Amino acid sequence: MKIPLNRDVLRNIAQAPRILFAKRTVRRATWPFEIDLQSYDAAAFERIIPAMQDVEKRLLLVPPDRAGMRWIHEPQSVLFHGERAFDLPYEEFVRRVDISHAGEFYRDTLSSDTKVVEQDAEGKPVRQGVRVVALPQPNYAAFLGKGILDVYKLEKIDYLDREQRIWMWTVHSPNGSAVCDDGYLKFSRLSDHRTLVAFLACQSFPIPPLMALARLDRWNWLKQTLTESAYRWFFNSMMANIIARYHGRNFRVGRDP
Repeated sequence: MKIPLNRDVLRNIAQAPRILFAKRTVRRATWPFEIDLQSYDAAAFERIIPAMQDVEKRLLLVPPDRAGMRWIHEPQSVLFHGERAFDLPYEEFVRRVDISHAGEFYRDTLSSDTKVVEQDAEGKPVRQGVRVVALPQPNYAAFLGKGILDVYKLEKIDYLDREQRIWMWTVHSPNGSAVCDDGYLKFSRLSDHRTLVAFLACQSFPIPPLMALARLDRWNWLKQTLTESAYRWFFNSMMANIIARYHGRNFRVGRDP
């Protein structure tokens, strides 16, 4: 397989030191929302749910590690589930942390532009589209030529008495940075004073160009080790961002444009 070292790859490598060592200096921007949500009917926003429910069942059969994370490695994708309980009252938690802005909580999000399609009787969004742009994950992959993550997702949000859940289906990646990046974020009431946060993902990303050029992806043990390490960084950062939002602290990466 021929891996071209084109201008984009070289630009990604040139930006890698800043991304890895000085990401606070990276300038944020607003990427425009350019897909037509009217081309998707109401059923499209729920199309991913049965598949993700099946992924959830499979993952919950896997024993979690000590940090509450589970993986299933497939030939072309990775299935992941992580959860964490917090000693925070559920009602206050869901009031302060708006689940409809899940894209903002991802690690190193530079831009998250949401367009609401439908609201419920209380004015809360139940169907929406979002464009999320984030720094390469893991950050060191920029040295291997990996560029920013840029994805459009359709999102369906369920509000229940003891749970809120946002389902996410990736429908487009302008720069080809994701083949699929689907899943859910869930907030659940464990008790009046404890809240559970769970994140499920079914993801497939292209191999970083230099990693593919060196054929390092053939070494499954290396690929799985690096992948699980990247997910740990991502999940832990996401949980930290959610708690920062609860306490009203700034957690955004980079600087204002």
